[in-house]
Amino acid sequence: LQALKRKPDLFLCSNLDVKAVFQCGVLSLKFPEAPTVKASCGFFTELLPRCGEIAPVGQVVHENGKALLQTVLEGIGGQASRSLMDHFAEILFALNKHCFSLLSVW
Repeated sequence: LQALKRKPDLFLCSNLDVKAVFQCGVLSLKFPEAPTVKASCGFFTELLPRCGEIAPVGQVVHENGKALLQTVLEGIGGQASRSLMDHFAEILFALNKHCFSLLSVW
């Protein structure tokens, strides 16, 4: 998360598998440990605003965003602790703000 904040062009590295990083983040949202889930939520709230400016990120979100949305909704629906709801809401807000056209399709 801190690396993404400080150096958003990290996702332009040719040897970085953005899809794998994205999928690891989605899986981490399902972990039982609150600090892991909070960090994953923070990762997505920093990543999603970059959809339009960093092509590899935009492509991965376009192709895999539905899985992110499903995981967030499952967490809100009861799979995650109530103390984490604000963090999940931040992801929904970022999706709505930065990926609205995709969000309405998903």
